[in-house]
Amino acid sequence: MNVKRRGSRGTGAAFLAIAIIAFILYAYFLFGTQWGLIIMQLTMLGLVGILLAVLGWIGYTMLTAPRTDEKPSA
Repeated sequence: MNVKRRGSRGTGAAFLAIAIIAFILYAYFLFGTQWGLIIMQLTMLGLVGILLAVLGWIGYTMLTAPRTDEKPSA
């Protein structure tokens, strides 16, 4: 089944351009300004926060999952 998606190439090109521009801006602010330390600290805080949120979500899902009772083998 060949389904053509309208605008997916344009959207992909836009995402690629945004990613490249964001990386260049991030690198500039990290190395080219006096804001480098605070940028790095905020980046690490965000990454650790995301990691811990995923870990907490997994723990919550395991905690609230219904229990399955195994039947003993005959």
